[in-house]
Amino acid sequence: MKLNDAARDLIGAGADATLVTINPDGSPHVSVVWVALDHTGADDELVTAHLSEHKKVRNVRGDDRVAITIVATAVNKELRPYLSITGTARIVDGGAPELLGDLAAVLLGPDSGFPPADAPPGYLTRIRIEKVGGVGPWVG
Repeated sequence: MKLNDAARDLIGAGADATLVTINPDGSPHVSVVWVALDHTGADDELVTAHLSEHKKVRNVRGDDRVAITIVATAVNKELRPYLSITGTARIVDGGAPELLGDLAAVLLGPDSGFPPADAPPGYLTRIRIEKVGGVGPWVG
């Protein structure tokens, strides 16, 4: 699925987001992640990076259903706009330091020094977008 321009602008070159995965017992696991948009393929994908095999990585390997919420920084007259995405995810080995470095430059500043030079290859979570919701111009 392709996101509209408003959703792409919200994510920009990187954004803070909440990622919900499903624990083995069926309960939700919620964590804050940095998310990037990859629109080089036929469909847009969201991508997060992890230096180690965190619980969220193990959860995606067990159940690929995920949800992401990105909250806008601007406030409108009534509510703070937010983008809600549900989809399916897959784990890819490697690439975490590179993506985290790009996101850190945007979210922390160009001289953040994150991740460390000796960071392990880690993992990427690539999320196929299936449904878009929330409050804002990305909702039809």
